[in-house]
Formats: sequence, C-alpha cells, structure tokens
Amino acid sequence: MTTKIWTEPLVLGLMAEHPSHDARVAIEAYAEDLRTKAQQDSLPINVDLVASMQGVLPRRGAHDFAGRIYVESDGQLVMDLNAGDSHNRQRFTCGHEMMHTAFPNFKKEKRYRFDTWVGSKPLNQEEEYLCDLGAAALLMPADLVAEKYRLEDDGLKAVERLSHDAEVSLEAAGNRLAELARMPAAFMVFECSYKPADRPALRRGESVTKRVRLRYAHCSSLEVYLPHFKSADDTSAIALAHQSGNIEEGVEELPGVKNGGMFMIQARRYGTDERERVLAVACPV
Repeated sequence: MTTKIWTEPLVLGLMAEHPSHDARVAIEAYAEDLRTKAQQDSLPINVDLVASMQGVLPRRGAHDFAGRIYVESDGQLVMDLNAGDSHNRQRFTCGHEMMHTAFPNFKKEKRYRFDTWVGSKPLNQEEEYLCDLGAAALLMPADLVAEKYRLEDDGLKAVERLSHDAEVSLEAAGNRLAELARMPAAFMVFECSYKPADRPALRRGESVTKRVRLRYAHCSSLEVYLPHFKSADDTSAIALAHQSGNIEEGVEELPGVKNGGMFMIQARRYGTDERERVLAVACPV
C-alpha cells in the first residue's frame, strides 16, 4: 500500500486533523502518543494499561467476533475481547480497537473486528487497515524495534524474536518488520490451498491437488506485484519448507514474478491444521 487515494469519510477526517495530512503518519503518531502517555518504554507493551489510561474498560468473554469498542449509556468506554482467542491475538485486537478512538466521531457506532489474520484485509477497508497498522505501531514501536530486529539481516530469526518479545503473532511481527525495513525486502505468507479457479472442478467432484499458494505479501521498497494464490514451485525453498518444517533457503525468483531479479528466500512452516502457514522472507541478491 505504497500509494493510496483514501475515500472513507472517517479516514479523511483523521487526515484533516493531522498536520501531515497522511493517514498512515497520523495513525502511527496516535499510537505513539498513547504509548508515551502510558509510559511504556520496553517490550512487551502493556496494552491493557494503555487502554485503561484512555478510560477504556476491557472485558473478555465468549463472542463470535474478535473485538469491539463502544460507549455505554453512562458514557463508559468498553472494549469486548474474545476470550477464546490466543493471548497474542487478544493483545493485537486490543491495540486495534484502541486505534478506532483516533477517528472523528468514533463513539457514534460500535466497531467490530472479525478477521484476526493480520495483513489479510482488502485495501478498501481503509479504517480497518489503519487500525491494524496502528496496533502494530503500538505493540511494536519503531523506536524499540527498528534497530534491534532487522528483517534484512536476520530474516525469520528476527521475526521469531520480535514475536516472542512483543507478544504478538509471527505474522504481525513479520509485517511490522517489513514496514520498518530500510532495505528492499518482502515478507510473504503462504498456505496449502486451492486457487479460486479450482472451485468449479471441486463442485463437480473432480480431484484437484492443493498447492502451496501465496496468501499475501508485504513488500518494502520493491516495485513488484506478487499475485495472490500463485503457487510456489515444487523445488522452491517455500515448497520445501512446507514439506520439511525446517528453515529452507534458496536463491530464486519470487513466485509469479518473471524478470524481477533473483532473491535470497528463507522460508519455514509454522502452526498446525487450519492455522498452518509457510512464512518467507525475500531480499534481492
């Protein structure tokens, strides 16, 4: 999302109130202001304390959504979080919901967060995208992360360390490090799945093989387009990582990118069952 024409009224209102008139700069600045007021200067950020400092009462229970923030009739700000989500997911959702308070007139309606997979939101959901960006900035502040964890130097090891230290998911850590990378790099998330074009054959009962396909990518300073659902070559580090579960490396082209140059790709499979993913870091050779 290197260039974007913002259209949602709440986003335009946020931009109008910030000196930069840049939505991403505004939400990062808001996250930094919340962190500073709560005097959180080391990882992990105490996000419940950040919420408390803003007068928000977090409540955890069984919900069919990840989180929501709203104002009760007595004026109390309340944040409902899904107790069934993991500790790290609840922390990120809490940060996400806090970012809704940055937008003008946010108190007029409840904001729900359903999708807890960071990075998967369509770009037309502008407020949701910015709230994810702000949550990442709150839980992984640039001042505490940029020099200590470097995607370009340490690859997946940096992602793993940041995930552990900041108490966030691996995907959240990888996306944040791609956002902060000073050199060209890509953080990619793959899953073993069908492509959309397979659906008619599946409905007919035909045998279709799942492939390791790109779910999304976060690129920093790379003028490339990585097509969603593009499968990784069977001999690639990405496919081999899915098979072995170990860290695999190779010098190769990015999936679906021809004549885009060669990249050092490092990949590993994480998670189990429906949460299984292959995470990969790519840097130009």
